[in-house]
Amino acid sequence: MKPWEIIRIIIFSIIGAAVMFLGQRLIYENQIIPIQKVPLNTWLGTDYTTSALIMFAVCIIATVIWCILAATSRFNDGGSTGRWMLMWWLLGLLPMASIGFTVFYINRSDEAQMSLMGFFVLDTLLLYWLPTATSSPEAVKYIPPGAFLLRHQLMGD
Repeated sequence: MKPWEIIRIIIFSIIGAAVMFLGQRLIYENQIIPIQKVPLNTWLGTDYTTSALIMFAVCIIATVIWCILAATSRFNDGGSTGRWMLMWWLLGLLPMASIGFTVFYINRSDEAQMSLMGFFVLDTLLLYWLPTATSSPEAVKYIPPGAFLLRHQLMGD
Protein backbone atom coordinates (compact mmCIF):
# COMPACT_ATOMS: atom_id res chain seq x y z
CA MET A 1 0.00 0.00 0.00
CA LYS A 2 1.08 3.52 -0.70
CA PRO A 3 1.77 5.82 2.26
CA TRP A 4 -1.05 8.25 1.43
CA GLU A 5 -3.52 5.37 1.33
CA ILE A 6 -2.53 4.42 4.86
CA ILE A 7 -2.71 8.07 5.92
CA ARG A 8 -6.24 8.36 4.49
CA ILE A 9 -7.33 5.30 6.46
CA ILE A 10 -5.88 6.79 9.65
CA ILE A 11 -7.57 10.15 8.97
CA PHE A 12 -10.95 8.51 8.33
CA SER A 13 -10.50 6.45 11.51
CA ILE A 14 -9.82 9.58 13.56
CA ILE A 15 -12.80 11.38 12.00
CA GLY A 16 -14.98 8.32 12.62
CA ALA A 17 -13.87 8.14 16.26
CA ALA A 18 -14.64 11.84 16.72
CA VAL A 19 -18.08 11.44 15.16
CA MET A 20 -18.90 8.37 17.27
CA PHE A 21 -17.43 9.27 20.62
CA LEU A 22 -17.97 13.03 20.57
CA GLY A 23 -20.62 14.05 18.05
CA GLN A 24 -23.15 11.28 18.44
CA ARG A 25 -22.67 11.17 22.19
CA LEU A 26 -23.33 14.93 22.38
CA ILE A 27 -26.56 14.45 20.44
CA TYR A 28 -27.77 12.08 23.15
CA GLU A 29 -26.34 14.13 26.06
CA ASN A 30 -28.12 17.27 24.85
CA GLN A 31 -31.35 15.29 24.42
CA ILE A 32 -31.59 16.15 20.72
CA ILE A 33 -32.64 12.53 20.50
CA PRO A 34 -34.35 12.02 23.86
CA ILE A 35 -33.69 8.98 26.01
CA GLN A 36 -36.17 9.04 28.87
CA LYS A 37 -37.12 5.47 29.82
CA VAL A 38 -33.65 4.63 31.15
CA PRO A 39 -31.27 6.91 33.08
CA LEU A 40 -29.34 8.84 30.42
CA ASN A 41 -25.94 8.89 32.13
CA THR A 42 -26.09 5.17 32.83
CA TRP A 43 -27.17 4.44 29.26
CA LEU A 44 -24.41 6.64 27.81
CA GLY A 45 -21.78 5.17 30.11
CA THR A 46 -22.61 1.54 29.51
CA ASP A 47 -24.88 0.86 26.55
CA TYR A 48 -23.78 3.57 24.12
CA THR A 49 -20.09 3.49 24.94
CA THR A 50 -19.91 -0.31 24.75
CA SER A 51 -21.88 -0.37 21.49
CA ALA A 52 -19.78 2.39 19.94
CA LEU A 53 -16.52 0.69 20.95
CA ILE A 54 -17.68 -2.60 19.42
CA MET A 55 -18.79 -0.87 16.21
CA PHE A 56 -15.56 1.10 15.95
CA ALA A 57 -13.40 -1.98 16.52
CA VAL A 58 -15.32 -4.17 14.06
CA CYS A 59 -15.23 -1.52 11.32
CA ILE A 60 -11.50 -0.95 11.78
CA ILE A 61 -10.79 -4.69 11.87
CA ALA A 62 -12.81 -5.26 8.67
CA THR A 63 -10.96 -2.39 6.95
CA VAL A 64 -7.54 -3.66 8.05
CA ILE A 65 -8.34 -7.23 6.97
CA TRP A 66 -9.45 -5.95 3.55
CA CYS A 67 -6.30 -3.90 3.14
CA ILE A 68 -4.00 -6.73 4.23
CA LEU A 69 -5.70 -9.25 1.94
CA ALA A 70 -5.68 -6.80 -0.95
CA ALA A 71 -2.05 -5.74 -0.42
CA THR A 72 -0.83 -9.33 -0.33
CA SER A 73 -2.97 -10.55 -3.23
CA ARG A 74 -1.78 -11.73 -6.60
CA PHE A 75 -4.77 -10.10 -8.27
CA ASN A 76 -3.64 -9.42 -11.81
CA ASP A 77 -6.53 -10.36 -14.07
CA GLY A 78 -10.21 -9.60 -14.35
CA GLY A 79 -11.16 -13.21 -13.70
CA SER A 80 -10.96 -12.86 -9.93
CA THR A 81 -12.93 -9.61 -9.73
CA GLY A 82 -16.04 -11.48 -8.61
CA ARG A 83 -14.19 -13.21 -5.79
CA TRP A 84 -12.77 -9.89 -4.57
CA MET A 85 -16.18 -8.25 -4.70
CA LEU A 86 -17.58 -11.14 -2.67
CA MET A 87 -14.74 -10.78 -0.16
CA TRP A 88 -15.42 -7.04 0.22
CA TRP A 89 -19.14 -7.63 0.80
CA LEU A 90 -18.50 -10.49 3.25
CA LEU A 91 -16.17 -8.28 5.27
CA GLY A 92 -18.84 -5.57 5.11
CA LEU A 93 -21.28 -7.97 6.74
CA LEU A 94 -19.19 -7.85 9.92
CA PRO A 95 -20.10 -4.22 10.72
CA MET A 96 -23.71 -4.86 9.67
CA ALA A 97 -23.96 -7.85 12.03
CA SER A 98 -22.41 -5.70 14.75
CA ILE A 99 -25.16 -3.15 14.29
CA GLY A 100 -27.76 -5.80 15.01
CA PHE A 101 -25.82 -7.12 17.98
CA THR A 102 -25.17 -3.74 19.57
CA VAL A 103 -28.60 -2.24 18.93
CA PHE A 104 -30.71 -5.22 19.95
CA TYR A 105 -28.52 -7.01 22.49
CA ILE A 106 -26.41 -4.38 24.27
CA ASN A 107 -28.73 -1.38 24.02
CA ARG A 108 -31.46 -1.35 26.69
CA SER A 109 -33.38 1.67 25.37
CA ASP A 110 -36.04 1.00 22.76
CA GLU A 111 -36.16 4.77 22.23
CA ALA A 112 -32.61 4.71 20.90
CA GLN A 113 -32.90 1.77 18.50
CA MET A 114 -33.66 3.67 15.31
CA SER A 115 -31.19 6.46 15.98
CA LEU A 116 -28.44 4.00 16.92
CA MET A 117 -29.05 2.01 13.75
CA GLY A 118 -28.85 5.19 11.69
CA PHE A 119 -25.73 6.40 13.45
CA PHE A 120 -24.02 3.02 13.20
CA VAL A 121 -24.81 2.71 9.48
CA LEU A 122 -23.26 6.17 9.03
CA ASP A 123 -20.26 5.03 11.09
CA THR A 124 -19.90 1.92 8.94
CA LEU A 125 -19.89 4.06 5.82
CA LEU A 126 -17.28 6.33 7.36
CA LEU A 127 -15.07 3.62 8.88
CA TYR A 128 -15.36 0.74 6.38
CA TRP A 129 -16.74 1.84 3.04
CA LEU A 130 -15.00 5.22 2.67
CA PRO A 131 -11.50 4.00 3.63
CA THR A 132 -11.75 0.95 1.39
CA ALA A 133 -13.24 2.93 -1.49
CA THR A 134 -10.55 5.62 -1.34
CA SER A 135 -7.53 3.68 -0.12
CA SER A 136 -7.61 0.10 -1.38
CA PRO A 137 -4.33 -1.09 -2.87
CA GLU A 138 -3.80 -0.60 -6.59
CA ALA A 139 -4.84 -4.08 -7.75
CA VAL A 140 -8.28 -3.87 -6.14
CA LYS A 141 -8.79 -0.13 -5.90
CA TYR A 142 -12.06 -0.16 -7.88
CA ILE A 143 -13.63 -3.19 -6.15
CA PRO A 144 -15.56 -1.33 -3.39
CA PRO A 145 -18.84 0.14 -4.67
CA GLY A 146 -18.42 3.76 -5.71
CA ALA A 147 -14.62 3.54 -5.64
CA PHE A 148 -14.28 4.45 -9.31
CA LEU A 149 -16.34 7.59 -8.85
CA LEU A 150 -14.47 8.62 -5.70
CA ARG A 151 -10.96 7.80 -6.88
CA HIS A 152 -11.09 8.55 -10.56
CA GLN A 153 -13.48 11.46 -10.85
CA LEU A 154 -13.29 13.20 -7.46
CA MET A 155 -9.73 12.47 -6.31
CA GLY A 156 -8.12 12.31 -9.76
CA ASP A 157 -6.41 9.04 -8.85
